[in-house]
Amino acid sequence: MRIRSAVDFRNEALILLSVAFMMLGAPFLTAAMGLTAQLALIGYVSAAAASAFLMWFLLGTYYEFREDYLYCRCGPFSEAIRYDDIICLQLSKNTASSLALSSKRIEVRQYIGGVVCGTMISPKNRTLFMMRLKARCRYLEDAA
Repeated sequence: MRIRSAVDFRNEALILLSVAFMMLGAPFLTAAMGLTAQLALIGYVSAAAASAFLMWFLLGTYYEFREDYLYCRCGPFSEAIRYDDIICLQLSKNTASSLALSSKRIEVRQYIGGVVCGTMISPKNRTLFMMRLKARCRYLEDAA
């Protein structure tokens, strides 16, 4: 089951405005600079590639409950968190860089090779998502 990430308005606006600026601004910028057709084409392709990359983050951030692990995808980045490695789940508003597009997050702490690591995720319905995730985790110490 694929669960999309919640997206804060400011993050969505920043991405969409950046894409609009690049796609609409590229023709004006190349015309103002008086670039040759070949250089203008390079500018258009670069703007389109950067826009596609940003849209990948916006549309390609989701979480999936798989058989043995939680699969987290954020654009080109992904992580598989084994249910048996999860030791703590808690709600968070930490804005550290992570696989999340919203400031309303779930911190997933996991024990891997003697080290405790944390991942922030931001599913649309945090409460329901946490209940479903807790049901799969055997070694959960404490959950908020």
